[in-house]
Amino acid sequence: MVRKGQGSSRKGTKAVADGTILLSLHDVNPTMEDDVIKSYDRLIDLGIDSFTLLVTPLYELKRSNSFEKHDLFAEYLQSLNLEVSLHGYSHVAKSGAPDEFRRIPQERAISRLKSGKSLIKKSFGQKPFGFVPPLWVAPRRIVDAVRDVGFNYCVVGNCLYHLPESRVFETAECLISQGMKGASFIEAQMEIELSGPLQMGIHPLDHRANSVFNLLKDMKDRLGYRFVGYRDYLLTHD
Repeated sequence: MVRKGQGSSRKGTKAVADGTILLSLHDVNPTMEDDVIKSYDRLIDLGIDSFTLLVTPLYELKRSNSFEKHDLFAEYLQSLNLEVSLHGYSHVAKSGAPDEFRRIPQERAISRLKSGKSLIKKSFGQKPFGFVPPLWVAPRRIVDAVRDVGFNYCVVGNCLYHLPESRVFETAECLISQGMKGASFIEAQMEIELSGPLQMGIHPLDHRANSVFNLLKDMKDRLGYRFVGYRDYLLTHD
């Protein structure tokens, strides 16, 4: 797990409620179909039924990874009745790094947002609700682009921008699985034990090891955390 904290609360923001984890399943794409299904089943077995599916519609810029060629998987995801949001267009930057929006020019960002939104609408029959950049990393200006393209929210670091209401919610820490080699979530342990508000991103391959799901179980059963997707949190905090 990697900690991606972004510092102290900023003026004009509201803290996400204590004891809340904004949970998302990252990198949902056809190459991970079996692992997505198994991860979903494990979350449901833990009693976690509200989380965000972060979909990358053209993963690694390969047409073979498009949902247009995997309509049965798209139908399965629709049947789960979970929030579907955009998680980049290809997930990769021009350099091949997995931080697609870190240094992207604004015009290119807008183009990719529009293309990603269109592909999801075509494959899922619905527009993506929000936008979360790969690794939660993007320049602050991306929020304006996301608003202009017509999304309901944008996440940058530990800030959740609710665009129709012009409100910003902030978590104390961000935890993401499969991060940099050798990193851990130990720096966030104090916040976890205090039931501080968190964002947590898991990945489809996490079901193959027990560490991530053991942590989720401990957070839920011992610490009393409530897990909720981005959309569901915003709908209850208008």
